[in-house]
Amino acid sequence: MKMFDLLSKYDIPVVEFAIAKSPEEAQRMADSIGYPIAMKIASSQPIHKTELGGVRLNIPPDAVQQTFTDLLRSAVSAGIEFEGVLVQQMAKPGIEMIVGIKQDPAFGPVILLGAGGIYAEMLHDVSIRVCPIKRDDAYEMVSELKSAAIFKARGKHYDVDSLVEMLMKVNSIALSKELKELDLNPVVVHSLEQGGGCEVVDVRIVE
Repeated sequence: MKMFDLLSKYDIPVVEFAIAKSPEEAQRMADSIGYPIAMKIASSQPIHKTELGGVRLNIPPDAVQQTFTDLLRSAVSAGIEFEGVLVQQMAKPGIEMIVGIKQDPAFGPVILLGAGGIYAEMLHDVSIRVCPIKRDDAYEMVSELKSAAIFKARGKHYDVDSLVEMLMKVNSIALSKELKELDLNPVVVHSLEQGGGCEVVDVRIVE
C-alpha cells in the first residue's frame, strides 16, 4: 500500500505485513509470515478500523480464510473502498504511542507525540512542536508527556532513543511532503531488555 511505501522510503520500521486480495492468498501470506497474526481491512480511505470491526487479532491458522470473508463483509456494509486485507505479524509487547503530522493554518506542519493505541483520543496525553524539530526537541517531547514515567517502569527500560529517531524521520516527511495528516498509531516501543527498537503497526494518511 502507498502509505507503507512512504514509511519504507524514510526507513521507518514497520511490523511485517502483506496485502491479500483473496481468502486463499491471505492463507498463504499468513503461513509465510508466521503466527500469531493480525488481519485488518486495507483501504486508502481515512477510516477508524477498530470502530468498524475492521481489525482482528491473534488469528489462528484455521480461521484466516473466514476472517478475510468477515472483513470483506464489514467493509462492504460500511461502504468502504475495499483494497484487500492487511495480513500482519503481531507486534511484540511494548508501549503504544502515536506519532503524527498535522497542518496548522498559521504555522504549517506540526509534529505530535502522544499516548497511542485505542486510547489515544481518550487520554489526550500529547506533546506538539512546529516543524522543523531538532533531536533535543524530540527528547523534550517525550519528557513532557504525563505518561513519560512509563518508559522506566516495572524494572524495564524502554527504547526512548529509537522513538526519538522515529520522530526525526517523521519530521523529515513533514518537511518534504505536503500531507494534511499522518498518523502512525500505534507505534510500539520495545524494552531494551527485549532488544529495544520501535515499529509502526498501523498508518493513516490524508493527502
